[in-house]
Amino acid sequence: MLNKLAIVTTFLVATASSVVAMPILTVYENDANSKAIELKVWKGYGLTINLMSTGETIKQVWIGDPSRFAFTSNGALCQSSGNDSDCTGGKATVIFLRQIDPINFPVTSSSNGSTQITVLTNEKQYQFKIVPATGNPAYTSLVVKSESDRPLPITRPRTPQPLTVQKPQSAPPVVQQPSPPPQPVAVFRPNPGTTLNGAIQRNDANALAFGLAEAGRKGQVKPGSTTWNKVQDAIKLLRRGKTRDEAISLSQVDKTTFNQLLEWGQL
Repeated sequence: MLNKLAIVTTFLVATASSVVAMPILTVYENDANSKAIELKVWKGYGLTINLMSTGETIKQVWIGDPSRFAFTSNGALCQSSGNDSDCTGGKATVIFLRQIDPINFPVTSSSNGSTQITVLTNEKQYQFKIVPATGNPAYTSLVVKSESDRPLPITRPRTPQPLTVQKPQSAPPVVQQPSPPPQPVAVFRPNPGTTLNGAIQRNDANALAFGLAEAGRKGQVKPGSTTWNKVQDAIKLLRRGKTRDEAISLSQVDKTTFNQLLEWGQL
């Protein structure tokens, strides 16, 4: 469970003859507050529980079976009884646990000597399972860090979307109708911005798509790059009826790149 929740780091303690690496176990406050974490307390080394990074202060500490463990703190704790309902006296941020010679208390103990420690702060409650251990310690300190210090998850890069070219729609078949009586010939003049203008913009979209494909083949624009994605957005805007200038502005594609790709696609 510790491997899933914690990151083991070390700090160095200098002595007169050597430098000794003291291992540190790091968890984040939501993990420490919501999941039962087992901590080992090695004989002759002890274990610190450090809440400095969270900005919390420790108010009270309870050990379920005090016959094997004792603790001290780096500041005053609140009294277990009294009239201080807000518990303003608690100023500690670090708890130090150590093994002691077993005391014959009339309490129920587990088969391996483990018990539970409860740490009450000004904001929340933490509970850990503590187990006595001997030999060389795997860690000697537990640091509880704020959630704001948790590294952001690594996201996978977006897979480039395939280049799509819209094919012109074929005209519906013409149904022959009986010839009507001769009528005066009416001259149709297309209105700018309607069907004729829409056809030109679709041609621009196709030309831009062909130009982008050619740029990818030449290695001028890398598929999946920022420029590639912006040109794809411009193609979509043109197909929605936007003008060239609108497509350039909304997609934020470089105007010179836009015109060059358009020219390549019209060759």
